[in-house]
Amino acid sequence: MMPNYTATFPQQRVSGAVKKTADWYANCIDYVIDAGLSFNDRKDTELKLSILRGDLPTEFYKKTLNPYNSANEKYQRFPATLRNLDIMSDVIRRYVSEYFKGVHEFVVGANNPDIVINKNAKLKEKIGELAQQAFQQEFERQYQAMIQQAQQQGQDPNTINPQQAMPDVDKFIADFNEKYIDDESKQGQDILDYVRAMTKDNIIYLSAFFNFVSLGECYSYSDVRGNKLFKENVPVLEAFPIPNDKFFVEDHDMFARRMLMSYQQILDMFDDMLTDKDKKFLELYYGRASSNNGITQLNYTQMFETYPDICDKFTKREREIFKKEPITIHAENNNLFEVWHVVWRGEAKRGILTYINELGLQTTRVVEEDYKFNPEAGDINIEWVYEPQVYEGYRIGGRYNSIYPIKARPVAFNRNGKLPYNGIMEVLPMMGKFSIIKLITPYQVMRNIFAYHREMVIAKNKMLILLLPESLIASNSEDKIYKMAADGVLLIDDSEDTNSLKMQQIRLLNANMGDYITQLTNLMEATKLEAREMVDMNMQRYGDIAQSAGAATTQEAISRSSMGMVILVQMFDEFRKADYNRDLDYCKLAYAEGLDTSYWDELGKRRFISLDVNTFISSDYSTTVRNDSKELDKI
Repeated sequence: MMPNYTATFPQQRVSGAVKKTADWYANCIDYVIDAGLSFNDRKDTELKLSILRGDLPTEFYKKTLNPYNSANEKYQRFPATLRNLDIMSDVIRRYVSEYFKGVHEFVVGANNPDIVINKNAKLKEKIGELAQQAFQQEFERQYQAMIQQAQQQGQDPNTINPQQAMPDVDKFIADFNEKYIDDESKQGQDILDYVRAMTKDNIIYLSAFFNFVSLGECYSYSDVRGNKLFKENVPVLEAFPIPNDKFFVEDHDMFARRMLMSYQQILDMFDDMLTDKDKKFLELYYGRASSNNGITQLNYTQMFETYPDICDKFTKREREIFKKEPITIHAENNNLFEVWHVVWRGEAKRGILTYINELGLQTTRVVEEDYKFNPEAGDINIEWVYEPQVYEGYRIGGRYNSIYPIKARPVAFNRNGKLPYNGIMEVLPMMGKFSIIKLITPYQVMRNIFAYHREMVIAKNKMLILLLPESLIASNSEDKIYKMAADGVLLIDDSEDTNSLKMQQIRLLNANMGDYITQLTNLMEATKLEAREMVDMNMQRYGDIAQSAGAATTQEAISRSSMGMVILVQMFDEFRKADYNRDLDYCKLAYAEGLDTSYWDELGKRRFISLDVNTFISSDYSTTVRNDSKELDKI
């Protein structure tokens, strides 16, 4: 058994040459993976998903199915089958559907200082136009209306003060500030519309919202691949976040993701990144494992001969154990192999170069670590600093049979150390997760037990039981019982004098359990209602409204019951805002590579975006949201 190693995170303030060594990048990747496994118990997530599918563990029903803890199978057979009568799937569907029906209007704004200057200039220009055009048009219209009104009321039109017909300048300024959209913000909004159309935004965030309300957490990932923006919802089973004191995952220091892939999928994904040595290793220890029943084993000598540099990451104790215990890769993974993608926040050395430019003026710019100082070209001084830099890496396999197709590669677009992964791990800091599955599971188990007992009563209950002497039907009893049950006639041999006395002993026992069955049914319904109340799903939200209930009462009940969902919607929209800010930044990189800015919108129309390259790339964008809670307040 290979040891559970104690991973250490390598020093990040090191040179670029050190970062290219296996001892540095392999231990960085392995540490992030080890930390992700330590912080997250995905067995609990798998259990929740199994419960949602109706596959509840038998341990939940041990006292019901085997009350005396008998080891004899004969005493565990009851005349009923325990079934799962689901009461949580419809709740989750309604949560997701209510979110989909809500108002979630995401608006992009540019925060550049010049935007405020341009806005004020536009405002002055519009006020000037107001003084000219509105005085001629709006003023004339209002003034004529006031004169007509005075004439209708019998007043002298000459008493009308023309100043009263002047448009309200303060109101105009307020309306202008609210409705003003600058050109840069318009470009950002167009790009956001493009991103949402091209990435199938609705599917991504409906899937993420399902994860958020059912499992209590959700994650997303974006990347630039060539000239296209790639974006996806990350399944919770694949996510292994390592939290810090920040709320959103993009502000964490590291993140790990585990994907299970076949040998062919690995080749398809990393074909351009694998060396011939990597492919030979995969073919020998991964690809052929299924054909020889997993006999091929990997020992330390073989690993060292193939990857001597990677073996530098092993401690002395790990090497000693590895030499004694070879690894059978296929036996560990059942033909699906772990592929880890990790990102972490490190530091990169960069210089602030002071130099004389072409115009003879002294200025500064940022240079990379490998820059060669050149006084003859006008360089005056370099001040070296360390800046946040996000790195990513891939590992195929475990620590002791690992291949690193991507070592420690800087993420192309550095957003002040923000990760390309984002997500929510709880509703609010310190508030914990909200999981419909976790909250309803106790009620689901109880309801299934009630249903099991009801089915068992029905299975064994015969309502009316006839008691009669056995000797009356001793001969060919099966035939007589069948005829009695079929037509209610029991033939008796009256030649026997004792049969008359025996007939007097016939009794009818009433074993009707209808009341008990009714009580169990009522308990099942009460349990379902209690479960819904636990997650703020009252009858009004289900549309089950009494005819006597007034509109105000019904609306108040719906409003109060949905209050618990308000915070969920608000925080999920905050998560989406952060995602869209990331996507807008990544589109700047994609645009530099030749981003195709034409797409089909939701109405099936082809749209084309014409961008001003300089303003788009240099703009500082941020996204805001108008969700249904704020819109309802306005209404």
